[in-house]
Amino acid sequence: MCGILGYCAPKWDPGLAKFFGLQGFNLQHRGQENFGCTYSNGKKFNHFKDRGLVSQVFTKERRDEFNATEPRIAIGQTRYATAGGTDAISAQPHWMTLLDGFYSNATNGDLPLLQKEIDDLEARGSVMLSRNDGEVVLKKILYGARDNGGDLLAGIKYLMETTPGAYSGCLMTLETLYIYRDPYGFRPLYYGKWRDATIFASESCAFNERDAKIQREVRPGEVIVVDLSGRREHHQVVEPKTPSKKCIFEPIYFGRPDSKVFNDDKEIGHFRVESGRQLFREHPVEGAAVIPVPDSGRFAAVGYAHEGGLPVRELFIRNPYIPRTFQIAGQATREDLVRLKFTIMVSLLREYKKFVIVDDSLVRSTTMRILVSMIREAATKAGIDSDDIEFHIRIASPPIKGCCYYGIDTPVSKELIAANQSVEKITKAIGASSLSYLTLEGLDTVAQDFDEPDNFCHACFTGVYPTEYQTRER
Repeated sequence: MCGILGYCAPKWDPGLAKFFGLQGFNLQHRGQENFGCTYSNGKKFNHFKDRGLVSQVFTKERRDEFNATEPRIAIGQTRYATAGGTDAISAQPHWMTLLDGFYSNATNGDLPLLQKEIDDLEARGSVMLSRNDGEVVLKKILYGARDNGGDLLAGIKYLMETTPGAYSGCLMTLETLYIYRDPYGFRPLYYGKWRDATIFASESCAFNERDAKIQREVRPGEVIVVDLSGRREHHQVVEPKTPSKKCIFEPIYFGRPDSKVFNDDKEIGHFRVESGRQLFREHPVEGAAVIPVPDSGRFAAVGYAHEGGLPVRELFIRNPYIPRTFQIAGQATREDLVRLKFTIMVSLLREYKKFVIVDDSLVRSTTMRILVSMIREAATKAGIDSDDIEFHIRIASPPIKGCCYYGIDTPVSKELIAANQSVEKITKAIGASSLSYLTLEGLDTVAQDFDEPDNFCHACFTGVYPTEYQTRER
């Protein structure tokens, strides 16, 4: 899962640098391991990428260099690694300088046949530097273009016809920008205008600037071509897959609550509130205080509480400087970060004896297990008998039993607790009084406000995949 962003402008505007940085900040939640950028003024290009957040990588020195170049095309990516490492080589955008020109590409998503694609490219003589999906996508486009007289549009069509997977992407040369989305439409991608510039981003929250206007989503199988004259062309290079397979985890977890992902009218926050309401209808707990897991469970907790007429209380105080622990590699590191990330409001343990802790999903159970343990430790330290307190866990999505091969880093089933243990065993392992999930039918009821349920990918819940895939081991 990553965020991609950028623009193509008919003339340089000093405000573009600030807007580009704002886009990156607004997509930081989609990837916190790397940030990278490629930019061109039509005659020369420059690029940078490194480990860290946008604020750490897009430094004053790099902003000054960016402004000095006066770039009229720029693409960038906030990266959450699902393949390859987290070093600068594996970060995106990837770029290549060939005899016929310069090319740079960034994508959001993943390829379920990644190793096969790498093997095929190496058999054709390619040297893979990063072994991740973004590099594969760029090289496949260039192979397809070479076989069609250098036509990059034909190269992207070749990619879509031969490569199953999730790839909302952007490709640039010195003078032209190509924005494209895979035929299934797994990942969101929007385009619009900022003053005279054509802009694009993975989520609508990246357009939160007064001069920015969203025009629409890039359609599955569509390529939008923009050049430095301001001309924009739309090409439906392959037919969209029917039904589409939009990632249901985008509204459940990854998207920012104020984004309108897969829907022009309602924000993701609405989806999460309704999930919480449906969760109470299916698994009510009466007479309890509702506790959101910050920040992932907050909207679902509000929906749960409103539906049940229950109070919402903040038992967990979140340190805002700790990143999303789901995106951190390594179980020991993840566990340490959870303890750094949260502290407990002990006074609430004296005020209430029954709690409903609401989160959006339960993947490895690391966060929930440690949170319950921290509550009990805090109660004991304060002289409160935690055995007298009930902790009921409610999850606003179904049990995750299938690995994701389309952009979420859950490629090994042994890491998915619901794929390996019963609800009863998970409840005991967490130390909770009870555990209940939103049903798949309940999730589909909520999803109908955004699109037909068949247009979402449910593979992580059902194990039924829309494309071929290769199992990955660690």
